[in-house]
Amino acid sequence: MMEDEAVFSVLSKCFAPVDEADWKHLTGNAAWSEFLDGVRRLLQDDRPFGSALSPLARARKRCPLQEFLSAGEVDALFCPPPFAEKNLFFARHFTGGLADSALPVESLYSTWSVVPGEQTPFPQAKGLYLSDAARYLRALVASMGLSVPDEFSDCPDHLALELDLLAVMLRSGMQRQAGQFLAERLEWLTAYRMRLLELGDEARFYIGLIDVLLGIRAQQGAAVLSA
Repeated sequence: MMEDEAVFSVLSKCFAPVDEADWKHLTGNAAWSEFLDGVRRLLQDDRPFGSALSPLARARKRCPLQEFLSAGEVDALFCPPPFAEKNLFFARHFTGGLADSALPVESLYSTWSVVPGEQTPFPQAKGLYLSDAARYLRALVASMGLSVPDEFSDCPDHLALELDLLAVMLRSGMQRQAGQFLAERLEWLTAYRMRLLELGDEARFYIGLIDVLLGIRAQQGAAVLSA
């Protein structure tokens, strides 16, 4: 059974550049089926984030993904794109500078905040790189003794990096911090989902993944309120 941190690690790689061998391994029948089982568990279990499952919880029967996603999204998630298709989508939409890019970067979908007593270069601006969200993520990565990978140097608030940080937190026993991070940082995905919808059917796989993340975030919020 795939642990929570591994689920977020797989989600991270779906939005990151990967080579063909890694993608084929990631989306192989057994590995991908295990990932989808992990997704179903996170969408439904009202347990502390990252906590171990009891034997009873492991045996629990869970609702199918059709209860949470549209039929088109479920079909797309059960048939992840082959590497060539994934690579083409990444080059066309996840690469900066292209007119129709749909970069999964928090700064592009959040508003620069105004902090009393601090000088903000673009107060209340939106759609710009390296906002306070990016600066926060860069500082958080450094505080954990890590460094931002070169490919994310201009966008430390990239979704792939945020999801990878979630996986690192869970592996490091930082369940409370991971739950807080999930609640605070991924709110922008609602706006990003709207951008993906503009791309139509070619983005169906990624829309499904975003809806999975939004569903997990909502489930964790409900779990916290009921605790």
